[in-house]
Amino acid sequence: MKPQKNSSKVKVMQTVVAIIFDLEDKKSTEPKFLILKKQGTWEGWQFVQGEKEKEESYEEAVKREVKEETGLDCTVIAHLKNIKGDYWFKWEGELIHKFLHFFLVRADSKEKVKLSIEHSDYKWCSYEEALKSIKYNKEQFKQAYKELKKILKQRTLQLY
Repeated sequence: MKPQKNSSKVKVMQTVVAIIFDLEDKKSTEPKFLILKKQGTWEGWQFVQGEKEKEESYEEAVKREVKEETGLDCTVIAHLKNIKGDYWFKWEGELIHKFLHFFLVRADSKEKVKLSIEHSDYKWCSYEEALKSIKYNKEQFKQAYKELKKILKQRTLQLY
């Protein structure tokens, strides 16, 4: 949906998406992904996401959103600047253009997930299950998974 020339002002939102993963142990190359079950305006499985506040960096925003929606501390492994996403929608009569910024994020712990009121459930799952379960951003997740596999294969980052 593209705005008409005579339409009212468009609100632009910058949103971070945290693709949270963890490994069973230091030698593992098959990550588990944390997905959340959204409730409210729509229902379905998704990654942590939320709007970047004006005064914060994208990295600060992703860490804040992970903490707010899961209670977890995390380490940002990569800002996936080559993976893009955007869409248009209307909310309370206002036209909104939302831009998505994707991050690979390692959970500092899997033990203590505490959901926000936005979500009713969570699960740690394989790539295949996460891809099948999520409602949106499937193509971006496929690209992010390829990037993560490269990082894990190269072991260029100290993950633990």
